[in-house]
Amino acid sequence: MALTVKDVLELPCGQKMSLIAGAGGLDRPVVTVEVADYEFDPDVNYDASVGMDTCGFIITSFLFAKDDPGLILQAVEQMYELGMSCLAFKKIIYEEIPSEVIAFAERKDFPIIAMGQDLWFENVIFDIMYAVQFDDKVYLSEEKIDAMLSGTMNRSELDIILKGISLKLRPFVSVVFIPGDGLDAGRILRSYYLLKGFHSKGLMVRYGDGLFLITTSARGEHGSHELIRREAFELLGIPEHAPMGMSDVHDAPSLDRAFRESRQCYIASAVTGEQFDRFGHTGICRLLLPAFAEEEAAAFAKDLLDAFAGSKDLLETTDAYVDSGGDIAKAGAALHCHQNTVRYRLGKIRELTGLQEAADCELYLQLKTALIIRRAGALMQRPSRTME
Repeated sequence: MALTVKDVLELPCGQKMSLIAGAGGLDRPVVTVEVADYEFDPDVNYDASVGMDTCGFIITSFLFAKDDPGLILQAVEQMYELGMSCLAFKKIIYEEIPSEVIAFAERKDFPIIAMGQDLWFENVIFDIMYAVQFDDKVYLSEEKIDAMLSGTMNRSELDIILKGISLKLRPFVSVVFIPGDGLDAGRILRSYYLLKGFHSKGLMVRYGDGLFLITTSARGEHGSHELIRREAFELLGIPEHAPMGMSDVHDAPSLDRAFRESRQCYIASAVTGEQFDRFGHTGICRLLLPAFAEEEAAAFAKDLLDAFAGSKDLLETTDAYVDSGGDIAKAGAALHCHQNTVRYRLGKIRELTGLQEAADCELYLQLKTALIIRRAGALMQRPSRTME
């Protein structure tokens, strides 16, 4: 199961905490930890429903209520309505809290915890976020992601992941794959766990040198998940034009399918040179990509391309010809040579591959298919992680 309030009390920082109310809520999930003092100050115009995550472990000194203890109940009621996990206060301004707050916490099973004066907020934040990250790494390890990508994960294993990760899944999910090309994935992941107000929308996990972003929403249309993706990219400093692949939107129990689609969408974009905004727009690649992983497909590409593998000029001409969509003039411009040179080289390719009688469209189709299979095969390999 995901981290709970009870689990927090068993962490090192929890040894200096004591539960004073709301014991019935110890199983409430914890996805993040936040300091809340000015957020509940009546003189500060702050919308906590926007700036704070649900399922947050809230720590405070009650600075906002130093002159009016009646504000504590108002704040606790708001925390409960916002879906926070619990409230932990440091005994600086108040040694005890009003009885009506205790009564509310008991009635609503909302844990309230007292922190010792020698327990620093920084220690609480570190312990909780380390535990959250550890759980996410365990439940979404690269081995488990491999199983989802290959379609070999069984239902019971997937159910454990759905219940164990820190992200509290809403009815619908989508997944974004971001390759490690030119990105500092470690920095991005560290920044993600420091974000405020985002952990209820998405979860970032590491895969090789790349990243997966899980988005979740109560809405099942692509637009709402695209907005979450854009927000994550902006907050984490990921360039909007960065290579990526995004799945279609699925019911939360189909998270494994979303993982597969996001990676296949990226591969489709990479091998065709087009940037597809989501898996459902990859066209014929939806049908072909799974087949490209088969041994027979790899054998076809090898037999065709190995026929002229010893010639750098012919290999470069094949790349340019395919990438130009079969346009000889564009291929010549890309190669900085005359169109007749391209035609001559294509004639050599015909001879070496036995395609002398093939129409131009058939030659193009076979070369394009072979190149896509080879490129897709390289991209489908499990990415390695470089030393950080």
